[in-house]
Amino acid sequence: MATIVGAVCTPLGVAVGAVGAPAAARVRLRGAIAQADAVLAQAHTTYRAALDQAYAAQHAAHEQWRREIRRDAYAAFVTALDEVRELVARPEFLDTDPEDGSGPLQAASRAMAAALAVVELEGPASLTVLARTVQQRCLVAGEHALRLAPRATAMRLLSSATDAATADRSDNGSPSALARSAHQALTQLREAAYRHESGRIGRDAYDAARQRATEAVDVCGLFTAGQARALLSDPSWEAALRMGSEHAEALARFEAARGDFVSAARELLDPEGDTSTDRHSGRLQHRLSQLTLCKGRLELLTE
Repeated sequence: MATIVGAVCTPLGVAVGAVGAPAAARVRLRGAIAQADAVLAQAHTTYRAALDQAYAAQHAAHEQWRREIRRDAYAAFVTALDEVRELVARPEFLDTDPEDGSGPLQAASRAMAAALAVVELEGPASLTVLARTVQQRCLVAGEHALRLAPRATAMRLLSSATDAATADRSDNGSPSALARSAHQALTQLREAAYRHESGRIGRDAYDAARQRATEAVDVCGLFTAGQARALLSDPSWEAALRMGSEHAEALARFEAARGDFVSAARELLDPEGDTSTDRHSGRLQHRLSQLTLCKGRLELLTE
């Protein structure tokens, strides 16, 4: 009996085993596929992360390089502006530039224009507009300084000479004494101009004062023809005061434009304002979405 049962069960077990083998194989195959897919997904994610990291590093390095190039361009432009401003702010040391373009103001203005060209190349356009504005205002202030320069220079020379005359009064024919005489004659001419305009003296008295001032200015030998003309052509100082006010206003507008440019440049060069951080955050979010999809796919394969 046992022999019969064994004979029957053995083929039955073989048959059951034969039926179960394909099912087990399919389970193992699915597991292998799922494992392979997981490995591939992880490899792809790692690869993408490495690419994103390399791109982010390269982009950051490039942005840093661009900021350094722009910083150098902006700094050179501001330095050129300040060199022109130093000349424009003191017309008493400027006098008129030579017509051949070799004067200090003209040379500084050419350097400013060259620095502006670099800013225009580096950009951005918003900062280029501010740079052009400050250059134009600087040039306008320079024009006012040039108009004021002959008289301002003459007054500086006269003041220096009369200060020396205060210490030396022994020789009436000395340069310092002649300068003092010119200063007194110009002061008398100014008073005569006010009196003549108010009708307190006649034309003859005014002309006599003007003649004395002209002779004293010529004799002292301190001034160029343009400087002497500037002193004598405006005896009441009305034009000089107006030009001085216009010069001060032009300098104020220049300073305001320079401040706008520097503020905008600082904001642009601030790495905290770089939008690359937002772009990198977007890439990280994209990778997270990929990982979520891979997880869902693995769950489906193991069901």
